[in-house]
Amino acid sequence: MVLDGEVDVRDESQGHDVEFARFGARMFVGELNLLTGQRPFVTARAAVDGTVLAITVSRLRELLERETDLADLLVAAMIARRRLRLADGPQRAPIEVIGAGMSERTLALRTFLNRNSVPYRYLPFDGRAEPVDLPVVITPDRVLKNATPGQLAEALGLAHEAGDDRLYDVAVVGAGPAGLACAVYGASEGLQVAVFDETAPGGQAGSSSRIENYLGFPDGISGAELTTRATFQAQRFGARLNSPCRIDGIARSDAGFTVRLADGTELSTRTVVVAGGAQYRRLPLPEWPRLEGAGIYFSATELEAGLCADAPALVLGGGNSAGQAALYLARHCTRVTIVIRRGDLAETMSQYLISRIEAHPLIDVVTSTVIEAVSGGDHLETVTLRDNNTRQSVDVPARGLFCFIGARPATDWLPAEVQRDKDGFLITDVGVEAERVRLPYETSMDGLFAAGDVRLGSMKRVAAAVGEGRR
Repeated sequence: MVLDGEVDVRDESQGHDVEFARFGARMFVGELNLLTGQRPFVTARAAVDGTVLAITVSRLRELLERETDLADLLVAAMIARRRLRLADGPQRAPIEVIGAGMSERTLALRTFLNRNSVPYRYLPFDGRAEPVDLPVVITPDRVLKNATPGQLAEALGLAHEAGDDRLYDVAVVGAGPAGLACAVYGASEGLQVAVFDETAPGGQAGSSSRIENYLGFPDGISGAELTTRATFQAQRFGARLNSPCRIDGIARSDAGFTVRLADGTELSTRTVVVAGGAQYRRLPLPEWPRLEGAGIYFSATELEAGLCADAPALVLGGGNSAGQAALYLARHCTRVTIVIRRGDLAETMSQYLISRIEAHPLIDVVTSTVIEAVSGGDHLETVTLRDNNTRQSVDVPARGLFCFIGARPATDWLPAEVQRDKDGFLITDVGVEAERVRLPYETSMDGLFAAGDVRLGSMKRVAAAVGEGRR
């Protein structure tokens, strides 16, 4: 807080010396990293002689809890400053990502930065072969060669802190709508909450280009915007988010549970909520793994749409996610074809989406059809479709194939004694075979709960996942 005088906020990274803002008396200097734990990307310097009041992060959180009117003002200003920073353009971004455009590893880095609202500049490498050191990430204080989201998270201050010996009340595995709702409501009640996600906050919902049937948003909202708001909300109440951070297993302990992370570190928690959701299924085709991230995608955000702009694309699946993706991609691609095995969309897609798709001049729907093969050089070029009625196959040119089929629950890391159905979905409460009556959403293991798409019988909708998470 500037009591008197003036403070400049400047970007001095990577040879820059750019003034972003100047704050005078009775103005506060702070940005969203105070809540998220990210390392700051700017430097604050006194422009003239004056006096400032330094407030620690812990005292700031106490203030946000007690003074709600002031908290609303401060948090709104922090979010607005981050949005202005993101809108400032890539030329002034503090982080640079260098890599091939059609590279799964480069895409993973860019997705991680987008999901965490970190401003960056992307520099495509257009060589025919990707050098050994790529992708490269340049941050204000280091250069990461062969960069991974985990290394980038550590550089940004988002990785799990080694040596964390706190006893958490709740450990949430998965930062989709269910996990974030659990974090918001748990932390707002004063519980110590830690959230872990293998990729980045948002889950499948975060990859949705638009959600129009979520209560309270008559104009619709993108999945990324919705889950980003939820992430900031959880962090405002003190929840600790760690991503990318994979959980390898859990074991019972005197305190409740010991959670084992992929890097071998452990933490203690009284309860665990499994909210890892479900992953879209991959097709067992020879070229599929090689082309993931190079034309085959499992989300349809601005990032993926830009990679297949001005070219044809296919959408595999007949659910709402597929319908929203097709409508969004039609704004960027020359033509979009929806491929489904069923005879029509009515069984699996909301009517408002079906009506828009049928009326759209750039969207086709191919029914009773499966994908037989995918092929291409450095990126996807051709998709082979087979009509299940005629048994005839046809090659279709495509720059992008967006896959939204099936659902495989992320439960392989759990102990074998936790009851699941044949597909791996967790059985909870009344469905559990146990001596003791289970609490709502409790699994067969005492103190282990499940919420969202990972749970058998869940609605597989964002609103339903949020409702389960808040319980």
